Amino acid sequence: MKPLCRKLLILAIVLQVPLFAAENDATPVVQPAQTEIAAPTIEKSTLPVSVKGAIDLKEIFAAAPFIYSFLLLMSTTSMVIWLYTMATFRTKRVLPHTFSKSLREALENQEYVQAEDLCKNHSSLLSSIVNAGLSTRRHGPQVMLDAMKSEGKRASAGVWQKLSLLNDIAIVAPMLGLLGTVIGMFYAFYDVNRSIESINALFDGLGIAVGTTVAGLMVAIVAMVFATTLKYKMVKSLSLVETEALALSAQIEPTSERA
Repeated sequence: MKPLCRKLLILAIVLQVPLFAAENDATPVVQPAQTEIAAPTIEKSTLPVSVKGAIDLKEIFAAAPFIYSFLLLMSTTSMVIWLYTMATFRTKRVLPHTFSKSLREALENQEYVQAEDLCKNHSSLLSSIVNAGLSTRRHGPQVMLDAMKSEGKRASAGVWQKLSLLNDIAIVAPMLGLLGTVIGMFYAFYDVNRSIESINALFDGLGIAVGTTVAGLMVAIVAMVFATTLKYKMVKSLSLVETEALALSAQIEPTSERA
């Protein structure tokens, strides 16, 4: 039995060895390599760069040259009027202290001829008002006061006209700017057969058209500031002149026969 068992064992070993050898010698399956396609790289330096928010003043001015020119003229006029009036209508010029003192002394001494000569030789608002009172003193106190008031209104009419012109500029400027905007919108929407590609151009045109309203409002605001400051200075100076003129008129004796 033992020799038979040995033979069977040897046979079994012989049959299993090629199986293990086949398993150990099996060549691994090589899978095909996957090729990756690299995405094309785009250099940032070659891309076009669009500048957003840039305002082309030439293009805006060319959209409504007449209206922008008129608004520029109005703003320049308002500035010139304000500067000229502030420089000429000063308290020292309309109410000079030295002249007022000399005139008061002459009226206190009832030297009316000398007072009239002082008023004629001195050019100011106070001198013209007092001169009107001196020339009508023989017609009574009421006529003298009325003449002084009328002369004060006449002498200060030029300054009030300048103030009125500033107020007119402040009113007309936004209306003119709105007119430019409405005209621009009319031309923008006039062509009803627009394509989709022209929508951007349409909104660009509307943006340019609104510029006239912005310019008109800016001119109006500046003119209103000029008018307010000028009116404050005028009222303050005219009040001082009126007070001084009434004080000097009290020194005039309407029924006096002295020359």
